Amino acid sequence: MWPTEDPTEQLRWRIECATSNGSGNVTVLVMGDRVGVVLPPGDTLIFTAAEADSLAHLVEKAIGYASVPR
Repeated sequence: MWPTEDPTEQLRWRIECATSNGSGNVTVLVMGDRVGVVLPPGDTLIFTAAEADSLAHLVEKAIGYASVPR
């Protein structure tokens, strides 16, 4: 995952992921005081900074559960 700066100074990340149709990208955009997440089918979610921070913590926690061998 590499951030890229576009001409309007918005940050964007593209993260590869598995989907029910194979693979795709989740795109994360920082837009001022909002964070947009574009899912592979094209659905878009908009978060406040606090909501995005909570989402980041949930994702980190989920990664921890997924990486623990059972």
